[in-house]
Formats: sequence, C-alpha cells, structure tokens
Amino acid sequence: MATERALHRVQLEKLARRGTASVVGAGASAVFGVLLVVVVTNGFSATVAGTLFAATATFLILESVALLGTDTGLVKVLPTQLASDRAVDARRTLAVAAVPVVALAASGGLALHLLAPTLAPVLSSPEAPSTMTDMLQALALLLPVAALHDLALAATRGLGSMRPTVLVDNVGRLGLQAASVLVAWAAGAGPVVLALAWGLPYAVGLVVTAAWLHRLLPPATGRGPGRASGARTWSVLVHEFWSYTGPRAVARVTQTALKRSDIVLVAALASPADAALYTGATRFVVLGQLFVQSVQQALSPQLSRLFARGEDRAAGSIFQAATMWSVLTAWPIYLVTAAWAPVLMGIFGEGYDVAADVVVILSLTMLVATACGPVDSVLLMAGHSWLSLANSTVTLVINVGLNLLLIPTHGIRGAAVAWAVGIVVRNLLPLLQVRRHLSMWPLSTTTWQVAGAALACFGAAGLLAYVLDLAVLAELTLTATGLVAYGAAVWMRRDVLGLDVFVRAARRRHAGGPTPDS
Repeated sequence: MATERALHRVQLEKLARRGTASVVGAGASAVFGVLLVVVVTNGFSATVAGTLFAATATFLILESVALLGTDTGLVKVLPTQLASDRAVDARRTLAVAAVPVVALAASGGLALHLLAPTLAPVLSSPEAPSTMTDMLQALALLLPVAALHDLALAATRGLGSMRPTVLVDNVGRLGLQAASVLVAWAAGAGPVVLALAWGLPYAVGLVVTAAWLHRLLPPATGRGPGRASGARTWSVLVHEFWSYTGPRAVARVTQTALKRSDIVLVAALASPADAALYTGATRFVVLGQLFVQSVQQALSPQLSRLFARGEDRAAGSIFQAATMWSVLTAWPIYLVTAAWAPVLMGIFGEGYDVAADVVVILSLTMLVATACGPVDSVLLMAGHSWLSLANSTVTLVINVGLNLLLIPTHGIRGAAVAWAVGIVVRNLLPLLQVRRHLSMWPLSTTTWQVAGAALACFGAAGLLAYVLDLAVLAELTLTATGLVAYGAAVWMRRDVLGLDVFVRAARRRHAGGPTPDS
C-alpha cells in the first residue's frame, strides 16, 4: 500500500512538473488572447473586427483539416515508441506525419486563395465581401506554415517537453500577434496588413520550434533508453501511425469547427459586427478553458505511457487529480466572469456590453465541462479514437443545426445557446464511455469539496450582488472577500489537494536536481 501511494505521488509530480509550465503558458496565452481582441475591437470598426475574426476562424478550421489529426497522433505514438526503445522509428514517424500535412496544406492554401472571392460573400455581410476576400487571400499563403508549426509543437510534446509550447506558442506567437496587430493599428494599416500581422507570427514560431525539435530528437543509434538499432519498415510505421491518427483527422476538424464555426456563422447569418461582439464575449470562456487545456496537454503524453505499460490504475489516479486541479483553477474564473460580465465586456469598447448574456451562458456551461475532466484525452490515449470521432461528429451536427436555427432569430444569444448545448454533449458522451470502457471516473470527494468551496466563495457573491443589485464597489468587496476565503481554504487543504507536489517539482527544477523520469 505504501509502495502504491509512493508511485501515485511520483505520477502526480510528473504531471505537476509538466503542468506547471503549461499553466504558466496558458496564463500568458489568455492575457495575449484578450489583448489581441481588445486592440482589434478598439482600434478598428466593428465590421472590420468581425470580418477579421471570421476570416481567422475560417483559416483555423482549414488548418485543422490540413493537420489531419497529427497533433494528437504524435502525442500518442511518439511516447509509446520511445517507451519501447524505438528512437529510429520515432524519427521516421515525423516524416510519416509531415509529408501528407505539407501536401494538403499547400493544396488547401492555393484553393483558399483562388476561391476567396466566391467564399467571401457567403462568409460576410453584403458590406464586407471585399475586405473578407483580401483577408482570406493573405491568410491562404500561411496555411502550410501554420500546419507545420502546430505539427512540430505536438512532436515536442510527444518527446516529453512542454517548454516549446509554452515559450514559442503561448508566449512568443500569441504575444507577437498582439504586438503586430497593435503596430498595424498604429500605422493605419488596411485589411491585408492586419491579416498578415495576425498570421506571420506562425512563421517565426515554426523556425524556432523546428530548431527546438531537432535538439529534442534522440539519437538514431547508440545505447540507452529510447535508442535502438532496429527499425520498422516504412509501411509498418505508416500503418501504426495512421491507423490511430486517421480517425483523428476528422475528429480534429469537428472539434475545431465546434470552437470556431459559430463565429463564421454569426458573421454570415447576422453580421460581422455581431461576430465582433460574439468573439469578445467568448474570450472570457477561453480564458478559463486555457487552464484546462494546459492540464490536458501535460496529461496526454503521460497517459499514453501509462496505458502502454498497462498501468491503468495510475492513469485513473492522475485523471482524477487533473480534474480536481482543473476545477480548482477554472471554476473561480468562470464564476467571476459570469458575475462581472457587463463590466468585463466594456474593455472591448463602447456597445460591447450588450453581449454580457453570452458570457454568462457560456461561463456557467463551462462549469459542467470542467467537472467532467479531460475525458477526451483519456479516451484518445487509451486508443479509442473512433469513439472520440463519433462524439465530435455528433456534437458538431447538433451545434451547427442549432446555430442555423437560432442565430437568425436570436442572434449572438442563439449562438451561445447552441455552443452551450454542444459543450455539454461533447463532455457527457466521453464521460460515459470512459466509465464504461475503462472503469474510470473524474470526480473524487476532494473535487466535490473544491467545487463547493468555489460556489460558496464566488458563486454566492455573484448571486447576492445580482439579487440585491449592488454597486460595483460593493460587488468588488464581496468578490475580494470570496477570493481571500477561497485562498485560505485552499492553503489549509494544500496537502489533501496535492499542491505540495507542485512545490517539490518547482524545487527540483530550481535546484537542477533529478526529476522523475517519464
């Protein structure tokens, strides 16, 4: 029993070590993401801002098509190969993944450039087709670059390092995007320069990530962990990689479409100005979601290794820990954004507070999603990619159907309801499947206690402020009191919450001492 507890703590420390860096990156990503939207909404007209958001959403959907699910495939396959002393195969798997992506991304970029004049009237209102055309054609040139950028980052995560994702993507690319757009605004740039200001940081990120990936790759020959002299044939590697990744090609598209298609549909069915309102409102949902995704990024390679070794109990243990830590950090964010929605929307400019209802709907929905934990990551790393594909497809059909039904009559609130339903379905389906196929469950007694504390400290304060219609200063006092109470409760229960493993992981990193290996 003592040995099992010790192994559990080792796995938690591994997750904490990777997760700490990922959470730092998520924080930077959240700040730069909101800053980017603030610059665009305050510096450009609502029509130009909404057109940019719709164009970049279209670009990201197409990029997910070109990526063919290789980001998830590499995170799953590379750790398994290295755990089996197959360094040669790991190197060759990168080529197996990259060649189809480059070919499809180049073809897709060319098609987007040529078809932009035809697509623009469909994706924007009658007053903005030329602006949409210019932006789509500019972004089309960068489609292969963005796809390779994300593929290379996924490979570094598969090889055991979160640093490139944190430093190059979360901090570097997103920070450079915000700065470039700010420069474009200051220079009075037009739509083409604005779109390029958003897209060119992918090229910078690709150069840095490629160099970092080269350093992380283990030697193809030699002795020691992860090194082997033998290698599988190319046909075997293709089958190994694409038999798992193939379903992810479709699932990745459906997941990205679920997150981005509503912006495109709002611009097409309502107006680019409404798309700007909706994008601003969803930034606060992404704010909390980034912390959850950062935990998932750190968790996935570790789950892959554990499942490959048959250590299902250890996988279930860190699944519950990841869920608890996600609730610990994300629930306060969502409860505060719901309570302060009108004030927060004001940072995007005059008139944006009318979208406060969207913030409330989506923030409360994300409480449910966070409590389900990283269920899709567990499903994927256990090898059930077909189930994930089915879940994504069902969710996308429901989401798009509701968007088409609700946006014409209810505008951005209809889009928010459609996305909320999609979020719930997208999480409940894998939750039931993980329970059935893997006998795992994300919620522990400790997670319920953390959720209760968040509701008592932040939910109650927001509800009281709403019912009593308190002034901003009084509501701020209530929120600050809740924050102090929540922080005190977390501190007193830090050992039970497993937060001491973060301290140990940080001390190991600072001291340069050995860390638990993967």
